[in-house]
Amino acid sequence: MEPPAVSLVSDIGVKRKSLAVIRPEKRRKRYSLFLSNFDQKFVGYVTTFVHMFSGNQEIDFDAIIYLHTEALRRMLDFYDFISGRLTLNTEQRRFEIDCNAAGVPLAICASELTLEEMGDVTYPNSAFTQLCLMPESTNQISEEDHLMSFQVTRFRCGGFAVGTAVNHCLVDGFALHEFASNFAHLIRKGDVAFLPVIDRTCLKARVPLQIKYEHEELMKPSQLGSDSSPFMQRNLDLVPNKMALEKHVFKLFSLSGKMLDLLKLKAKEGGVSHCTSFIVALAHLWRTRTAAMANINANDITIVQYFVDIRSKMRPPLPREYVGNAIKAAYAKATAKELQEQQFYETVKKLEEAGNRLTDEYLRSTIDWLELHDGVMRLENGFLATSLTHMEYEDIQIVKGVKSIYAGPVISGTVDLVVFMADPKDKAGIKIFIALEPSNMARFQLLFKDVDSDRAVRSNL
Repeated sequence: MEPPAVSLVSDIGVKRKSLAVIRPEKRRKRYSLFLSNFDQKFVGYVTTFVHMFSGNQEIDFDAIIYLHTEALRRMLDFYDFISGRLTLNTEQRRFEIDCNAAGVPLAICASELTLEEMGDVTYPNSAFTQLCLMPESTNQISEEDHLMSFQVTRFRCGGFAVGTAVNHCLVDGFALHEFASNFAHLIRKGDVAFLPVIDRTCLKARVPLQIKYEHEELMKPSQLGSDSSPFMQRNLDLVPNKMALEKHVFKLFSLSGKMLDLLKLKAKEGGVSHCTSFIVALAHLWRTRTAAMANINANDITIVQYFVDIRSKMRPPLPREYVGNAIKAAYAKATAKELQEQQFYETVKKLEEAGNRLTDEYLRSTIDWLELHDGVMRLENGFLATSLTHMEYEDIQIVKGVKSIYAGPVISGTVDLVVFMADPKDKAGIKIFIALEPSNMARFQLLFKDVDSDRAVRSNL
């Protein structure tokens, strides 16, 4: 269930050799890009992604750099907004992107390590951020920060890594995957595979606002006690809290394909016949995590939210090529006692109902609610889950003949965020990265491994 302890590299020994600023080949007239209310919620969050490759004697590192530089320059003709800068529209009190072609930084670096010395690169390691060029402003949002950057790092063995740091307001996980796929296609074929849809006004609030639901999954700013300015206030749901991190331990757990099949059989007992591996894994996690938490009493409400791609849920549906944030967290709640007493399939149904609630009308109502209140997610006694299991980055071939050995986001500890990842050693399995206080983690480990019976959960409260 839990992978053996691994030795993680804490210092990759990266030294910068050069830094260039890449701008679009074709300059367009300067314009401002509207950011939807879903984009606005991710303005303060930088996501990082690393793609690692083994060495290849047929193509040297200088050629790799040339290919990436020229491809990035051409990509900016189609994605010119990523070379812009974030700005605050003081009249409307909302963020926009000033598409001013300020440029995208590309850093060329070298590491004193070999890929073999990096150890298990599939294990979450915050040190991998050293393979990405991060914005200079780390504690606040700055109009000077680049919104996307690239770093190519050569290892002593001849292998290399391509690291990307991107402000989450630009793209969601699906759009970032499509961007990487398009970028790779441009390098190999000389042209993009598809044209991105960058206009986000399809997710604009209605006039007049039509808030038709309570939206208890969201909290108003007045409930947060924060009067920070928009440029200073980070997204409180996602940004790590240093003091909280120091009190928690982070571990990676696995659910094998066989274990997930067993959970699906338990769900079928109640008539749930087509649930996904993610949903049954999330149901098992919600129940065992709640039972393991010493500070949660039987009648306490516990909340779980998980991100859903809403492209197909909107009417009309958003195109696959839409590059903005088209994700919304589905919301489910239950008391600890309810989770203890109900059957496993009932928890699965509750989570499925949360996703089914996200109709076009509910999503439009959410957009209007955010226009009025600008709140954040409610996570009382619970957590936010995000699934990366469907992101098959390893299949993206950037340079023909150069083998990809790992591709994925740089996952570091965030207390209330649980990350579900694909298991490269078990294609049907799932890995789960979670943070808990040490005493709670000890109880959680015992409960989580028991997927064959609910007795442990039922007797723990």
